[in-house]
Amino acid sequence: MVSRIPFTIKLNYNSKGYTQPVVAGMDSGSKKIGCAAVGNGKILYQSETEIRQDVSGKMQQRAMYRRTRRSRNTRYRPARFDNRRNSQREGRIPPSIRSKLESHFREKKFVESILPVTEWKVELASFDTHKITNPDVSGIGYQNGDQKGFYNLKAYVLSRDNHTCQHCKSKSKDPKLHCHHIIFRSQNGTDTPENLITLCSTCHQKLHEGKIKLFGNVSKTKHATDVGIIKSQIKKSEWNFKETFGYETKYKREQILELPKTHYNDGVAICCDFDQKVTTNPTIYFKKHVSKGDYQQTTGKRSEKKIPTGKLFGLRKFDLIRTEKGVGIVKGKRSTGYFVITDIFGNKIHDSVNVKRNCKRLKARTSTLIQMVAGLELTHSSPTCRAASSEEGVSCLWG
Repeated sequence: MVSRIPFTIKLNYNSKGYTQPVVAGMDSGSKKIGCAAVGNGKILYQSETEIRQDVSGKMQQRAMYRRTRRSRNTRYRPARFDNRRNSQREGRIPPSIRSKLESHFREKKFVESILPVTEWKVELASFDTHKITNPDVSGIGYQNGDQKGFYNLKAYVLSRDNHTCQHCKSKSKDPKLHCHHIIFRSQNGTDTPENLITLCSTCHQKLHEGKIKLFGNVSKTKHATDVGIIKSQIKKSEWNFKETFGYETKYKREQILELPKTHYNDGVAICCDFDQKVTTNPTIYFKKHVSKGDYQQTTGKRSEKKIPTGKLFGLRKFDLIRTEKGVGIVKGKRSTGYFVITDIFGNKIHDSVNVKRNCKRLKARTSTLIQMVAGLELTHSSPTCRAASSEEGVSCLWG
């Protein structure tokens, strides 16, 4: 057996060698990946994968621990700034982008492991980041940006705010002005002008002391930039595929296949030709990529975190278990033995399951959580899974 979900077996003897032509399609993205495979007018496979978004935060936390450790007068390792040539390596991409890129290749490898794919079609999106922030830009406006004529970004922000503190609206109270991030860099804030504001020293100090608060908008171009980098890296890889475009996918999905907007339906549309009809398949495989494990320092004199990250009652986080209250993944653990179980979408199945009795681990934690949803009305990209019901026509299987 190759896979339980989807159920796949491999013959232990040679066949005649005939296989049907299978076209696989992938809708690339920064948050989710849609994938499908079509053969002989039938949808053989369709999935939607949620990509990890926590890599950057974990890298920043690791750097914070490392720098703090170096400042202590202990026996720990010395600074190695001159030894780190990895950041200067040619062709290097950030760990967060690399994780998203490898998620695309992981899904490709999985599809090829269960189906004899003869052709790949991939939609590689392109975005005009300038037009996302300024929809009215055109022509020479791309060259005459807001920062034209200013020495740097700080000079532009100060001029834009009329050299006035934007909190107290006073010019004379404090002559020293600061260019402050509304959403902190530690919270994935960007250096764009929309995330910068002018503050005087007094208000700036009160802000960092928590006495005042500022509210800003999340960057509109982050995921568009990530998709652009993923697109260029996929093209540089050894993957042999035919590139398609978003307008083609939208036309085939709406006009020919008449399917609602979802990532997996986009994958089906990518596979099909302009005059091709396919038999729909109500079985969807939803996936979620998670880290291999939870790592925290729990031993040592200076340890402050006592949260158990290993096994508790023989179970780890994201283990698939069967209990009296239902089947789900371990989301929260308690030393009392009462755990929280959910599905892969985060929908709570039960918040206090006793795992000390009538509990069986069905599958150990892996970096890819998969859940099959059968008989679902295909209208939402992230459905709420419920128990099988003849009235609702929904059934959830786990892998």
